[in-house]
Amino acid sequence: MEVPGVFLKRPLSIFDINDTRVEFLYKVIGKGTESLASLKKGQSLNLLGPLGNGYEIPPAKNKIPVLISGGVGIASLAYLAKKLPAPGILFYGTQSKKDIVGLEIFKKKKWQIKLSTMDGTAGFKGFVTDLCRESLDRDTCSTAVIYSCGPKPMLKSAARTAKELGVECFVSLEEMMACGVGICQGCVVKTNEGYRKVCDDGPVFNADKIDWESLTD
Repeated sequence: MEVPGVFLKRPLSIFDINDTRVEFLYKVIGKGTESLASLKKGQSLNLLGPLGNGYEIPPAKNKIPVLISGGVGIASLAYLAKKLPAPGILFYGTQSKKDIVGLEIFKKKKWQIKLSTMDGTAGFKGFVTDLCRESLDRDTCSTAVIYSCGPKPMLKSAARTAKELGVECFVSLEEMMACGVGICQGCVVKTNEGYRKVCDDGPVFNADKIDWESLTD
């Protein structure tokens, strides 16, 4: 499918895989996603992927997975929740109740779900990372591992929260990708090991390795 004025593919997380069907969850925010939403059954797309690396699943079953999601970042974490050996805690923040999507997998797998909305229409009123900081106790932190996906300010806050709690944290970054295979260098981020490419070295990074001060919104 070719769209006038749209030259780059849109980076999307795999939301779910069922047999031969791959599902994506996205929000219409521009011409590219608007074109995706207008597709009819039977139309074809040119896809490239899967790209880069995914989340590291802890081998120990006594590790409690703590997921921190903002908005459509839930798309990146739903399939992870499906594959983890045991359910954990999902902290999910949106602007409003009407923006809450993609919880079916978490409910089916018996995850503990804690919601926050900026307008207070569902759950905790305020930032999801504040809810996380208030909710996690010392016993949980001793065996927890955090996975997070969402807006960059939220990821930065999640990384700071994890550091304060002494918890290992992995974040999935989003950048526009021109080539998707690490050649164009258009999606680099600064880390304590030098510059790394989100499409190839990421999109998932250990939060401790990211230079958060250099990462722009």
